[in-house]
Amino acid sequence: MHISPTTVAHALNHTAHAPIGVLALGIPRCPATMLLVPSLEMIAAARPDLPIALGILESPADWASRDETLWPRGIHISRSIVPIVAVLREGHAVATRRGGAPAYVIDEWLTSVIGSGRTPVADSLSDDESAQLASLARRRAQHAAVKGRGSADPGA
Repeated sequence: MHISPTTVAHALNHTAHAPIGVLALGIPRCPATMLLVPSLEMIAAARPDLPIALGILESPADWASRDETLWPRGIHISRSIVPIVAVLREGHAVATRRGGAPAYVIDEWLTSVIGSGRTPVADSLSDDESAQLASLARRRAQHAAVKGRGSADPGA
């Protein structure tokens, strides 16, 4: 299954009307958000009956609408804690997880919340996740440098 980043409204529509769904939220150009795409695709393959969507908070209007669209569902998000993954039961969060992670880490968390998927997720990075990490090396190095945790040179 292909996971495409979309609007928060579309992602909510896809996941909130199901008995159980997974809603991931992130911001544009965030390396952890971008890594969620291949990770969520692996999870979707292992859990084909589970609606999964990735919504992007892109504009000031998206952020302003949180109090009407996300907070009443128990999803509390700020710029300092993106991305976030929420398990929704009938549209309301029953569990949330801050930050991105490889598929196997997210799937372990999902198993603790909703039980096992149909197919186990390999306990290592997938080729798609590795390729995504490699493509994000420069951006990740820039983030680390801005936060005072390293050089802007990905080879350093």
